Amino acid sequence: MSPRPHVALIIETSKTFGRGILLGISRWANAHGPWSIYIDERGPADPPPDWLAKWDGHGVIVRAQTTEVADVVRKLNVPVLDTLRQFEDLNVPAVYADDRAIAAAAAEHLIERRYRHFAFVGVEGAYWSDLRSAAFAVAAKDFDCHIYEPLSRRRFRASWEGGQDDLAEWLCDLPKPVGVMAAHDLRALCVLDACRRMSIAVPEQVAIVGVDDDEVLCRLADPPLSSVPHDLERIGTEAASLLGRLMQGEAPPEEPLLVKPLSVVARRSTDSMAIADPQVAAAMRFIREHACQGIRVEDVAVQAGLSRRALERAFAAQLGISPHAQICRVQLQRIKELLTETDLSIEAIAYKAGFNYPAYMGTMFKREMNMTPAEFRAASRADANGRRTSPTSRRP
Repeated sequence: MSPRPHVALIIETSKTFGRGILLGISRWANAHGPWSIYIDERGPADPPPDWLAKWDGHGVIVRAQTTEVADVVRKLNVPVLDTLRQFEDLNVPAVYADDRAIAAAAAEHLIERRYRHFAFVGVEGAYWSDLRSAAFAVAAKDFDCHIYEPLSRRRFRASWEGGQDDLAEWLCDLPKPVGVMAAHDLRALCVLDACRRMSIAVPEQVAIVGVDDDEVLCRLADPPLSSVPHDLERIGTEAASLLGRLMQGEAPPEEPLLVKPLSVVARRSTDSMAIADPQVAAAMRFIREHACQGIRVEDVAVQAGLSRRALERAFAAQLGISPHAQICRVQLQRIKELLTETDLSIEAIAYKAGFNYPAYMGTMFKREMNMTPAEFRAASRADANGRRTSPTSRRP
């Protein structure tokens, strides 16, 4: 009987990205192993474990996020496979997220929403971010595209607050409306903060899409953040499969294996068509912020500085919908969120969504969703329970 392979996983356990890859690895190992897994609890910036430099096992899967980890990995005498394109010169076999396809998906998402001005905000010093920046510019080549280059800006280098103020001024100077891709979700949160500093409306003036689809971060954002999700489990299964072949003596591939992203998860940060008319943009922002407070179309017209008839004509010409339909759309989205994420009663949800009569909310909801609010809540929870799985791991 051949010995069970000993495999070290130097992958952060503290973030959604790392845990998703670990889940894919565990599924492949359970089906094709078994492996003896060596893994520590770790964060993205943690140093390599003390035992790694003298590792005499059979293989390693790593997300090399620091130069210290990369230096240790380069010296190992066992097959090593990387799953993060942080360093261009790591020179080990790899399975990576397809950064060019990620950027193309973000650009297509914004182009579909009629944006014609684009911008990219990256992570300085990260090779994968540079790839996404270049690919986003290519995908938006028929339009106006701006790249934020923080390392060339003195205020960014001085402090985090200075950097945010500098980013805010840069965003303020961009032509509007503009679609912005951030290199990942955390960077997108910085863009949202910078927009707030300048009272720039999101998404009416600046639509923002991140990368990673970290659900906690995306839902903490205000408004909730649209994001490009990775196919993390496939990255994990492909990495485990390739390492398995390398440990059996197969020659390493000449090029990294690239895994395409899943479809963009659209949330409110891009929940708007590009609107050039400032009065229509103001009306859309007012509806987004106050639709669940019982506003009427007349209230929206006053805020936009138009008569009701002029407002309805402008909405029809630019958006193809009526102001009333947009108010109902925002209310419907809020109802779905409350049904999915809270245990509030249907009556309480109706009042929070701006309805004086719960029965009227129920009628509108069934007309739009073809099910009652109670049926929607039950279905969404059944779907969430069906998706819940948790990876297992073993420690040395």
